[in-house]
Amino acid sequence: MRCVIGVVVLAMIAAPALAGPPVAGTYRSYDLPGGTFNAGRFSESWVNPGRDGQLGNTVNAESWNGTALGGEWRLWCPSIQTPPVMVSDTRDINGTGDVTYRTVYSGGHFWLSMTGPWGGSGEDYSGDLDFFVVTATYMFVSNQLLGIRSNVVSYGQIGGYTDCMEYEINNAAFFGSTDYSPKPADFPSFLDEYCSAGGWVRGGWGSATQVAIKIRGQCNVPSEPSTWGKVKSLYEE
Repeated sequence: MRCVIGVVVLAMIAAPALAGPPVAGTYRSYDLPGGTFNAGRFSESWVNPGRDGQLGNTVNAESWNGTALGGEWRLWCPSIQTPPVMVSDTRDINGTGDVTYRTVYSGGHFWLSMTGPWGGSGEDYSGDLDFFVVTATYMFVSNQLLGIRSNVVSYGQIGGYTDCMEYEINNAAFFGSTDYSPKPADFPSFLDEYCSAGGWVRGGWGSATQVAIKIRGQCNVPSEPSTWGKVKSLYEE
C-alpha cells in the first residue's frame, strides 16, 4: 500500500520538526509464536444493490488482539474504482474449481501505533494510500460458492517521509456477509467511499490472518511531490 501526504506551509510560519521515521525492518504477525504484532479483521461494504467487485465498495481493516480492534494498526477507505479483471478460471464442466480476480482500489489511509515493533520516535505514524490491489480467489463446487480467499498488496508513504511502507495481507478469508446475517460488532464498521460510517449497511467481513508490514530503510523528507511512477519503481524486482 502506498501513501502520499501533501502539506502546504505558509511563508513566515515555521514548520514543526518531524518526528524520526519508524524503525526499518520487515514485521510479520506470523513470525515466531504469537508473531511480532497482531493480525487483523476487515470489512468490505457493498454499494446498493450490488455486492462483490462493485465500483465504490470500500475496505476497512484493523488489528485485532482477541478483544479489541485497532490497537496497533489500521487501514481504511480504499475503494474499488475500476472493474475487477479475471486472472484465471479453473472450473470444470460441473462448475467445480476456482475463479481468481485482480481488483485495483484507490484512495484510503493507514495508521501505525508507536507501540508496534516499528516504533522508535515516541509518536504514531500515518499516511494516505497510493496503491491497493486485491487478488481474490472464489472457490466453487458444482457452481456453488464455498468461500473467498484474498491476498492484498499495498504501499504507502508515511506522513512527512517518502518511500517507507509496504503492507502485505495474505490469507484474508471472508467469514460472512449481510446476505445471511448482520455484521458482528467486533468487526470493523462498514464505510462508504467517503470514509463515513453508518450510511452503508451491506457487505462482508472476515480475518486477515497473515499480515506483513515492511518499513524501508531510506525514509526521506520529500522535497517535491512523489509520482506514481517513482513510487512504483522502488518495488519492482
